[in-house]
Amino acid sequence: MRTPSGILHVVDFQTEQIVSTIQSKDYWDDKRHWEIKNNIDKFDFTTADGTEQAATLMQQNLVLKEVRSGVIVPYVITEAEKVSNDRSVITYASGEWVLLAKAGVINPQRIEGKTVNEFIDIALTGTKWKRGRTEYPGFHTMTINEPIDPLKLLKDIASLFDLEIVYRAEVVGNQFVGRYVDMVKKRGREIGKEVTLGKDLMGIKRIENSQNICTALIGFVKGEGDKIITVESINNGLPYIVDNDAFQRWNEKGKHKFGFYTPETEEDITPGRLMTLMKTEMKKRVNTSVSYEVEAQSIGRVFGLAHELINEGDTIRIKDTGFTPKLYLEARAIAGDESFKDPMQDKYVFGDYREIVDPNEELRKLYNKVLASLGSKQEILDQLDKLVKETAEKANDAQKESESAKKIVEKVQENLKNNTVNIIEAKNPPMDNPIVGKTLWRDISNGKPGILKVWNGKGWELLIPDVESIKKDTLEQVNKDIQLTKEELNKKVEEAQSETNGQFKEVKNSLQEVSQTIKNVQNSQGEINRTVSEIKQTNESFTKSIES
Repeated sequence: MRTPSGILHVVDFQTEQIVSTIQSKDYWDDKRHWEIKNNIDKFDFTTADGTEQAATLMQQNLVLKEVRSGVIVPYVITEAEKVSNDRSVITYASGEWVLLAKAGVINPQRIEGKTVNEFIDIALTGTKWKRGRTEYPGFHTMTINEPIDPLKLLKDIASLFDLEIVYRAEVVGNQFVGRYVDMVKKRGREIGKEVTLGKDLMGIKRIENSQNICTALIGFVKGEGDKIITVESINNGLPYIVDNDAFQRWNEKGKHKFGFYTPETEEDITPGRLMTLMKTEMKKRVNTSVSYEVEAQSIGRVFGLAHELINEGDTIRIKDTGFTPKLYLEARAIAGDESFKDPMQDKYVFGDYREIVDPNEELRKLYNKVLASLGSKQEILDQLDKLVKETAEKANDAQKESESAKKIVEKVQENLKNNTVNIIEAKNPPMDNPIVGKTLWRDISNGKPGILKVWNGKGWELLIPDVESIKKDTLEQVNKDIQLTKEELNKKVEEAQSETNGQFKEVKNSLQEVSQTIKNVQNSQGEINRTVSEIKQTNESFTKSIES
């Protein structure tokens, strides 16, 4: 983030043209006062009278100023005071958005289920302002019961959607081009900056206010017509809720301190929803409200560290060890006075704080509280002393056990070292102090996997057989077995062949005998046929003789 230039642009309120530019060297005693709540922003500064720039500083003209967040804020001049003794002009200006209070009228109506963008467009209709950046995706409903102005409606919209408003202007070159209304979830940054007393925290006031404390809270909302919504129907007939702890602390002669609460939301509210909101509000009212006013030297501009500048809405850490008890808190800048020309005048008001507890401080307080409660109870003190001594003895025993364990570990490491075998793979015998029985040589002079040898003090003794020689013997034996098997197979083949030839001859002779038998059968068949023919002829002759 760059440091603002400090240049002021003056805009004619009728033509809306930039009519003069005031350099930072041409004004002094500048002070900007801002408050996040209600978007209050005022700016005043002093210039020399009788100059061209001073002539443009008339009421209703605008002054454009770049603030630390990089936003250009438009201010409307409300008063110009001339001082004759030093021929100067003091200009007073307020954020130009205050003029929205006179920019129009929004009539009573019910706006159903609109987005924040639609609500803003309704509020800005007919004004010089436009909708800018927004950060809410939901829908809400609002009832406007009486005529209101655009500025009031914008505040109500921000409250309804739980957003914060940023009013800004845009300048392109030397042209004033527009005014915009942003609605964001939270202005400022979580910068992690720590403001320390004596370094950049020149003074701090802790302001505690008990004005809004109550022990019983009455909540109500105006409904349709004359109807008033309360929690009586769900709270045993009582329109209020109480906090017993707050009552014990703040009651006066047994009487409650009553507070009244109406939610700012314009949504339709049921008694159950009202009860939830009342409980949340009650938590805020049971304790005193605390704020801190800090005079902080702006180290960002004293030393040129732009990233150290505090902007409106920034959350920082405040540290002051001079408080009793010591003060550590996380807080948000909710208001401030700033000077571009004199950063020593910077002053901030912090709220929305969260106190950070120092654990060491809390322990010391607890210890002192225990001692005070014991008082003269010597018996208890003696018992505590006894417990302390027993604890010390247990600590000594634990130390002794720890030393014994250490010795055991060292012994184990020594045994591991003594029983470790060193294997060296090389083509040549190792010569670097071999240890008898523990140094092994993997001889790979004839290739891998090699031969494993052990140092016996005189030479390298073969530890396992030579793989290559085993392989050679095995191959020779295998070849012999193959040759013997081959010879046996050949012999069996010859025997089988001879036996087959004999069987073939026997089969051949049998076939010849069969053929001869068939031939004899055929001859016998011929003779039978001739005999049959002769019988037929004899029979025919015999038949003829009988007939005659």
